[in-house]
Amino acid sequence: MSEIDLSELERAPSEAIERAEAGERVVVTRGGRPAAVIMSTQDAEDFALADGQEFVDLRAEGRAAYGRGEAVPLPDDD
Repeated sequence: MSEIDLSELERAPSEAIERAEAGERVVVTRGGRPAAVIMSTQDAEDFALADGQEFVDLRAEGRAAYGRGEAVPLPDDD
């Protein structure tokens, strides 16, 4: 993740957008403190889905199964 100050973002917004489109997450700072993150729409969708209740429940179920020794490792894709 890289950082860009808000004043820099105001001068050259397209640069930050291009970096985000290339897959980089850009932290926007204001007065040296993080204020926002610019990311690609795909990253934003993945981020939103990761907190969806269905996926939260699945992660909890998987962790519980692992704790009970019931987890099965996934095969390698080789």
